Amino acid sequence: MELKKYLTTIYDYNYWANKRYLAVAATLSDEQLHHKQGHSWDSVHAVFVHMLSSERMWPQRWRGEKAEFLDAKDFPNITSIQEYWMDVEKNMRAFIAQQTEESLERPVSYTNPKGETFTLPLWQMMVQPPNHNTHHRGELAAMFALMQVPHPEEEIIQYFLNVSGQKKF
Repeated sequence: MELKKYLTTIYDYNYWANKRYLAVAATLSDEQLHHKQGHSWDSVHAVFVHMLSSERMWPQRWRGEKAEFLDAKDFPNITSIQEYWMDVEKNMRAFIAQQTEESLERPVSYTNPKGETFTLPLWQMMVQPPNHNTHHRGELAAMFALMQVPHPEEEIIQYFLNVSGQKKF
């Protein structure tokens, strides 16, 4: 499979799964949304802002720009997160569309918040946001379960079954 096609597919899955979990979060009360549960980012709200912030930061790094975290205070509710994420998704899809097989193989360096600098081929870095989001959707699933809030399966096989028409989710 070509790298660009692979990345397009993995991001299609990522946005499909994120939207399913954002839809669940939209049904939560404000108390449920901000309830501290002891996971890596404490609350459903904080996990989503972290996911959004991280996804926004990676393309900044790839372009050689300074990457900065978003402030959770700027996102008072799920609607504000969903609206901002639409732009992040649009920008990510545009970034992917601009890539060639050659550009995806080019080495890119970035510096993390600890001041450490690393270099990898661009395509390897581009796999990070969807993988990162999958990790945090797992945490969200646990949070939803602890609150006894029904939530969908979001494994990639569910996405492939959905897009192939074998099963609708």
